[in-house]
Amino acid sequence: MSFSREVKEELIGRMPSQAHCRAAELCGFLVYRGELLSDGTLEFVCDNQGIAKKVFTFLKKSYNIGLAAMQRKVGGRVRTEHVVRIPDAEETALVLSSLGLGTSLERPGRLTLLQEECLSRSCCKRSFLRAAYCMAGTMNDPKKSLHFEIAAPEQSVGRILSELMDSFGLAPKVTERRGITCLYRKDGDGISDMLNVMEAHASLLRYESERAMREVHGNVNRKVNIEVSNLRKTAKASEKQIRSIQLISETTGLGSLPQELSDIAKLRLENPEASLTELGEMLTPPLRRSGVNHRLQKLCDIAEDLARRSKE
Repeated sequence: MSFSREVKEELIGRMPSQAHCRAAELCGFLVYRGELLSDGTLEFVCDNQGIAKKVFTFLKKSYNIGLAAMQRKVGGRVRTEHVVRIPDAEETALVLSSLGLGTSLERPGRLTLLQEECLSRSCCKRSFLRAAYCMAGTMNDPKKSLHFEIAAPEQSVGRILSELMDSFGLAPKVTERRGITCLYRKDGDGISDMLNVMEAHASLLRYESERAMREVHGNVNRKVNIEVSNLRKTAKASEKQIRSIQLISETTGLGSLPQELSDIAKLRLENPEASLTELGEMLTPPLRRSGVNHRLQKLCDIAEDLARRSKE
């Protein structure tokens, strides 16, 4: 099961104890897949049985009305849809009025939130965001990459979602894909806070653990890459120094050099993989890295001068 699916399963299993929170979460579900049929009755359709059961439970517990639940195969019987219906038009009107829902101008027959009183409490804002994530949210596995996203069914709902996230200090970035408004966060702290806002506490613990491991691995990889880069630079510099020393040895001889240059030249030939610091420690008396570098650079300059003279 993907991490995103695990988060949804945790949120689906969370049942608000307060009636106003149930109403807010129910609104969240219905604005995504609730539809007012031509006979005035309501139908809610989704692919997740757990969500359908939750909508059924909320409606029954809050309104004690007659409901119908069914399953139907779609797409050549490949996919199963779960349907919850309010078969009575008057009871449908009562529920919609109570929740502040009405038909959408953007999506004829679909529902939208006309009155936002049900989202006045902080706990209810959390409930609505939970429903939105369960219906159209995605989250990458924190071991791979950091990305949290909720797609809005229409622009008006996108505005509401943006305002709700902003009320918790989590103003989202907004983009549009194929005409669908998407709100997202790509920062680790923001995603962590979003899980906390939705009260996905078990998922939050796993997220933080895997995020920490990802950061550790990232830091290790960065350090290894830096070390490899430094080793390559050292090897390249050493090759140039050795070629210079060999050229001097074959032309004027190392004996022609001042003692301090002759000593460092011999050490470099004997220790081609040693760092400048290590070479300095081999000298008597020891010499600092900068001093070793200065002497080796002198050898390279001498070799360049000899090579230039040989061409004249």
